[in-house]
Amino acid sequence: MFIKTRRNTTAIHEQVEESGYMASASDLMIGLLFIFIVMVMVLLSRKPELPQEPPPDPLAAVVQAIGSRLQSAGVPVTINQASGVITLPTDTLFALGRPDLEPDGVRTLRQSAQQLQDILPCYIYSQRHQLPADCPPNPQQVEIETILIEGHTDASPLHRGDYTNWHLGLDRARAVYKVLNAGSMQDFRNEREQPVFGISSYADERPSDKTQAAKNRRVELRFVLAFQPNDNSTKGPSSTLKKMQESVR
Repeated sequence: MFIKTRRNTTAIHEQVEESGYMASASDLMIGLLFIFIVMVMVLLSRKPELPQEPPPDPLAAVVQAIGSRLQSAGVPVTINQASGVITLPTDTLFALGRPDLEPDGVRTLRQSAQQLQDILPCYIYSQRHQLPADCPPNPQQVEIETILIEGHTDASPLHRGDYTNWHLGLDRARAVYKVLNAGSMQDFRNEREQPVFGISSYADERPSDKTQAAKNRRVELRFVLAFQPNDNSTKGPSSTLKKMQESVR
């Protein structure tokens, strides 16, 4: 009798211990489930971080605004925002191998000069005191440091003694310069009081298309800004030279 009672007491203790263990395990599972639910709710309540858009390229904006103005006036230019270049229709401007402007070329350039005279003051330091009313948006207040008129040719030799494609490219750039840098644009100056327009020749050293020679016979307007988007709005020759080096690579 005593042995049986002792066995019953032992069984009761085991049942109590087992039920206590099960209760502790249940509490632990409920606690973990609660933590999991809270974590899910926190994650769902967080707004996804949108990737930051890169700042707009001021050079691309300026070239696009000027090129679009020329195109809207009927001048068939090609705009390259990445390099800051506007390409003029060379085959319209010059006869093959000739440095003199064709009559149609003169008309095209005069038409271009009229449009440039209207929009360039929006970006020229010496003209900022009398901005045109229809200037494109310019939130970064960028200014044009230099407009290089570049003459390019194809690789065909000229067979004219010492007169080479280097001379041809320079003469074509000079002919375009004489028409574009006329009237009030002769007075355009950058912040260092230097003329904005300049000329250069690359002959056939920088072809735009190695398979089509006609595309290499071109005159380009290369725009160099005095403002760099990452230099805390600093203007000056150092930033200009850096942009020039990057744009002509």
